[in-house]
Amino acid sequence: MTTIIKDILLNFEETGAMSPGDVAQKLNVPRYKVLATIQCLADLGFLDPLYSRGSYKIYQISLLGKKVLDKLKSEDSLKEILEESILEESILKNKESIKAES
Repeated sequence: MTTIIKDILLNFEETGAMSPGDVAQKLNVPRYKVLATIQCLADLGFLDPLYSRGSYKIYQISLLGKKVLDKLKSEDSLKEILEESILEESILKNKESIKAES
């Protein structure tokens, strides 16, 4: 699964804004698989929607998506990346709650 995620993010980085159909065509992967993966990537904040009209959408890679792609290029697993992200987020929340208590 990490391979299709990496391929999709890499495609967005190289090509720019695209629709899921464009990505499916470029990668020669079934459209339903690309649509589901892109929706998940957008929900995670790795892709930003640029245009939406009905069911037609165009996305671009986000700053977070670029950071994740850089990590994936260095052979880190997606699980490690997400765990690191969650850990950093919980540390920030703890710091904020400590400041609020002071």
